[in-house]
Amino acid sequence: MTAPNISTTVTASLGPIQLMPGVMPRHLLTFFYASFIGITLNTYVNFIQPYVLRVQLGIPDEEQGKFTGDLVFYSEIILLMGCAVAGALADRISRRVVFTLGLLILAFAYSLYGFVDQSVELLLLRLVFALGMAFINVMVSTVQADYPQEASRGKLVGFTGLSIGLGAVFLALVLSQLPSWYGVNQDDKTAGLYALLTVSAIAFVSALVILTGLWSGPELNKTAEKSSWVTMLKESMQAAVDNPRVALAYGCAFVARGDLIVIGVFFSLWLNQVGVSQGLSAGDALKQAGIFFLVVQFTALLWAPVSGLVIDRLNRVVAMAISLLLAAIGYGSMGFIVDPLGVWMYPAAVLLGIGQMSVMSASQTLIGQEAPERIRGSVMGMFSIAGAVGILFITKVGGIVFDQWKPGPFVIVAVINLLLCLVAIGIVRQGNAESSQPLSE
Repeated sequence: MTAPNISTTVTASLGPIQLMPGVMPRHLLTFFYASFIGITLNTYVNFIQPYVLRVQLGIPDEEQGKFTGDLVFYSEIILLMGCAVAGALADRISRRVVFTLGLLILAFAYSLYGFVDQSVELLLLRLVFALGMAFINVMVSTVQADYPQEASRGKLVGFTGLSIGLGAVFLALVLSQLPSWYGVNQDDKTAGLYALLTVSAIAFVSALVILTGLWSGPELNKTAEKSSWVTMLKESMQAAVDNPRVALAYGCAFVARGDLIVIGVFFSLWLNQVGVSQGLSAGDALKQAGIFFLVVQFTALLWAPVSGLVIDRLNRVVAMAISLLLAAIGYGSMGFIVDPLGVWMYPAAVLLGIGQMSVMSASQTLIGQEAPERIRGSVMGMFSIAGAVGILFITKVGGIVFDQWKPGPFVIVAVINLLLCLVAIGIVRQGNAESSQPLSE
């Protein structure tokens, strides 16, 4: 019995997004919520990090850059391994189970985070966070690749970016304000504890929503069930050797995740330190950082659907090259900022948001198009591993540079974006930009 042809199978849609057989609008809406809350919870631990370092551990500002870089560096090692495990599990068991596990791990870690008072305890919990973050990152990419027909892939990625952008706005308007709100009647340490327990509860409830709302498919890979994780890892690496577009997507994951960590860690840390040096309290400094973080993410939010529509009209590699150039401009602009709380930070934050969302959308669309269906989870795991390596590099090098020159991590990311842009242009000039994957109609 032959498999049904996608073009003749009745499929559902949600607005302009055409869905694969078996995927219903409610599954897509649940996925949008999962993207909204999952990436928000992944980001919040980095955003609140300066507050934890200052209030709970009492680490001096001049030591926070290197300590933060080291902390994220070690947790990214666990994230690397977690991505490989999540990618393999995605091809073996239900995507929604892996997604749910990721959120439950975050709920557990957040519930303990407000009680740490030693750097060793903080490090151990960051390692736990890393495992949950790995599961969520890989599942966002994998489910995003599972759901759309090819003609709608860019649109779905754009609306996923919109969901993630809304999550960032939620972080800036609500989650970042929690210590300040609780601090009205509590001391700084207790306010931070209540904020983290609140976030833990959100993670737990979200896990239940995702467990009941995501699609139970696609059909599991029977070959993957018999293959070792090492074999599946090798296959995902071979995909990059055989296909320059997959290799480019891996490279773009390296810089796209580095983009996010620069904004989530060093942007917040930079503005927090400047705020405190100008006489603000720890809570008010975090609040001020949240305003500029909101500008970045609100811009990304508005740009996400525009980016998705444009990507669906262009060759994926061409769209990737344009996105990388925009990111190089956005991150490079931060090198010219003298006062990060001054008026010039607003246009720089807008450029930052456009660049961040452009690279994220284009890289997700490209890998979603090029990942072979048989090993899609493993390829998405490798895509996330490439991103984790990018974070390792940016946090380690960026943490050292940050203590000497605050805009340094942003300039490093700008240079990497520009180099990858040249690689994408080279692929186009060599005639390797066209996909070999069959398109769904």
